[in-house]
Amino acid sequence: MTSALKKAWHIVAYQTASMISCCFLRCFMRVRVTGREHLPRRGACLLICNHISHFDPPLLASSIWRKVAWVVALDMYEHPLGWAYFTAIESIPVDRKQTDRKAVRAILKRFQKGEMVGLFPEGGIRAGKDSILGGATLDESVGAIAQLGRVPVIPCVILGADKLYVRRAWRWKTTIDIRFGRPVPCEGESARREVTERVAEAMRCLVEELKTEFNLRENDLPKTPQERWQSAALPE
Repeated sequence: MTSALKKAWHIVAYQTASMISCCFLRCFMRVRVTGREHLPRRGACLLICNHISHFDPPLLASSIWRKVAWVVALDMYEHPLGWAYFTAIESIPVDRKQTDRKAVRAILKRFQKGEMVGLFPEGGIRAGKDSILGGATLDESVGAIAQLGRVPVIPCVILGADKLYVRRAWRWKTTIDIRFGRPVPCEGESARREVTERVAEAMRCLVEELKTEFNLRENDLPKTPQERWQSAALPE
């Protein structure tokens, strides 16, 4: 397969997967996307988002018009179907158990091609004090990767997707909020820690904006799957 055909195949696979996810998920939920104007239409950038459910990646992918090179945990490739899917959409595998220099090089190559790279930096599903939104420290690798690639960081938050762990929430349209913030530049002499802290603070500000704009309640804020199962909380 030639390089051009291979590239076309990856684009078609990604768009098809996004379209199917969009059609399926949005039949059962209402997705409010705000701040989309902050997404660069072209050029390399790093998209950072909190992680509250397994539904986050398809929800985000179907809300962004650009193809995103998602950074995916290596263990997601272990099953043949997972390997086929993530390879088809041209994701970037990363070994979370150690410093994965190969993954960093792959990310930088995508930046050189002018791509948007998507990353869930919390290392898994998080809520409460264990989450960036709850005050947990954001890993400095975010600032380091942005500095190495000399790209802006797009902060993003998703709220409500964790409600989908409750079976009854699929009976009517649960509201999911996705909000994109202004790009955080990574230029000059800014230290990676400074960049990382600015991104984390921007994400927390996005949550406060959503709470104010849509009058969100405590039940609308992230909960662990276990908490959702125990309370069987449903949106009003």
